[in-house]
Amino acid sequence: MCALHLTGGVTADDGLKENLNEISVTAIRSEDRALQPTQALSEQDIESRLPTDFTEVFRAVMGVGIRTNSRGEAVLRLRGSEERQSQIFIDGAPISVPWDGRADLSLFPASFIRNVSIIKSAAPIEYGANAVLGVVDISTFETSGHFKMNARTEVGSHDSYLLEGEVFVPVGGLDLQLGANRFSRDAISIASSDPIPFDPQADDGRTNTDLESTSFFAAAALEREWGTFRLSAMDIDAEKGIAAAAHIDPAEGAPRFWRYPDWHMTQISLAGDIALGEATGLRVNAWHQQFEQQIVSYSDVTYSQPEEQQDDRDRTYGGRLVLSHDWQHLTTRLITSIQESTHTQTETDLMADTTSEPEQFRQRLVSIGGEVDIPLSSMVKSSLSLAYDRASTPLTGGRPVQPAIANWAAGGATEWQASQELTVTATLGLRTRFPTMRELYGNALGRFLLNPDLKPETALVSDVTFAWTPATLPLELSLTPWFTRIDDTLSQRNVTVDGVSRRQRYNLDGSNGYGIEAGAIWQATNALTLEANAFWQDLKADRAADGTRPTLYQRPKSQLLLAANYMFASGGNVRAEMNHLGHAFDENEDGTVARLGTSTEFNVKFYMPIKQTDYGIWQVYGALNNITDTVVLPQLGLPDAGRTFKLGIRLASD
Repeated sequence: MCALHLTGGVTADDGLKENLNEISVTAIRSEDRALQPTQALSEQDIESRLPTDFTEVFRAVMGVGIRTNSRGEAVLRLRGSEERQSQIFIDGAPISVPWDGRADLSLFPASFIRNVSIIKSAAPIEYGANAVLGVVDISTFETSGHFKMNARTEVGSHDSYLLEGEVFVPVGGLDLQLGANRFSRDAISIASSDPIPFDPQADDGRTNTDLESTSFFAAAALEREWGTFRLSAMDIDAEKGIAAAAHIDPAEGAPRFWRYPDWHMTQISLAGDIALGEATGLRVNAWHQQFEQQIVSYSDVTYSQPEEQQDDRDRTYGGRLVLSHDWQHLTTRLITSIQESTHTQTETDLMADTTSEPEQFRQRLVSIGGEVDIPLSSMVKSSLSLAYDRASTPLTGGRPVQPAIANWAAGGATEWQASQELTVTATLGLRTRFPTMRELYGNALGRFLLNPDLKPETALVSDVTFAWTPATLPLELSLTPWFTRIDDTLSQRNVTVDGVSRRQRYNLDGSNGYGIEAGAIWQATNALTLEANAFWQDLKADRAADGTRPTLYQRPKSQLLLAANYMFASGGNVRAEMNHLGHAFDENEDGTVARLGTSTEFNVKFYMPIKQTDYGIWQVYGALNNITDTVVLPQLGLPDAGRTFKLGIRLASD
């Protein structure tokens, strides 16, 4: 079982080849293509983590951070990036809501995931604009020649429960997948009331962190001699509360008291791979996302008096075409992608019983580019890309129209197979992240002050990865030093208007970042696997005109991950993890800088077979997370969960 699988070279051990399997839905690796090294999680890796939702898949993965922001959204960061600087794809389609450029990963059930690949550098141009500091590519594709059924039910802390099931049915040349998921909890556990002194229910769990969600998934795949098509659909319907920033005294500050009575996303994705000839292929992706949410703002922490309500409705359409041709001595790809999203917003003053006229916003993203793969020798290959990205906002909700923004993107990767054991991959990329519609025009029920002068971020990203898999040892080692330069870094500041403190987005002059990642996997015995991953980074903003250096917030300095995984001969599995997070900084309400302390979290997870059936193996499983009830504080007033447990039973198909 592995937390780290770095792809990019030929290994000498056939047993490790399977562990180093690269899965990529959006960008395909070919014999002559040099791609950024990919950290891969196989279905077995995911299974050992016993995840309930997406956040539990990515915790304890090197260079990947998960935090819950002040809007109650669990968001992902790669190498300390801001959450909008990385993109998440499912079956080739982005899942972030374009209005805000983010997705709440705590609402996506993990049971639909089959494998994951993570790129923590300048992503291939297939991913389009805005994927400036990496991507997470998730596949739900099930491959089997026979009927499969998975089911499980679990209970856990604060009356949480999960009930889900999934079937895979091959019918002739058509493969069908169907799944459903139901999850509920009363609250999130609290390790200590010290970081949240103004939460009134610390002993009974965090106030206003209840959640109920129902999800459905369906997919159909058709394979023919000329190509393959797969249609997938996902529907998530949820109601949730979000924790207020309880380090703020409501008598002196303005914490946010919000609930989401309705959160609903439906996404339909089509992926196709068509052979146009022996040397020519066409990959097609299309997607449609419908998203609705209702936000209700309350007067205080009792959540008894609603004051304001915002109703959001988003409709997004997108597509991508990749035309590839093998010219024998090189391979070329022509890539175009387009996405249009319309956001409609209505605000209601519940105290005065008045509703505003609907405001409508629209954004179009277009990317056109090409890439060429050049095998320089039998040991060295390079891929070079160039793309043109453009963003426009033809509808602005009555705000002043912003001019369209365009920029060039470029990238290069070179892979050197230094030996059968050592692979060296160097990458360099230039990417642009355009401001989202919310960053340009949203005020979050009066919480934000608009800034009409926002500019896009431009990132120069570079890294070198050394991957060593010695033929005589059951060992995998990797080392990646990296560097980023971001111009016009988007940040936030407090601005006082008429005696009221409000947040405002603005562009820093820029920032530099550099760091190093190291990973090791040792197959100590046939049953025992040991993992060690370390991450360190230094991020600094450029000095302002007055000589001061703005602080980059909520970027942990370091991360250390240790894990031991033991697989019993009976098929049972026990996994123990340690996750140490270094210090970071955040901003107080008065604009001063606060230091976020270090934390060390211990987790243990297990599953054991109890009965073999014709449909699979019944297993008992459980997890105890944050065993020592440590305070993990990625953001002021919003600590991660304290000690939690879950215990369940599941049917896992063979």
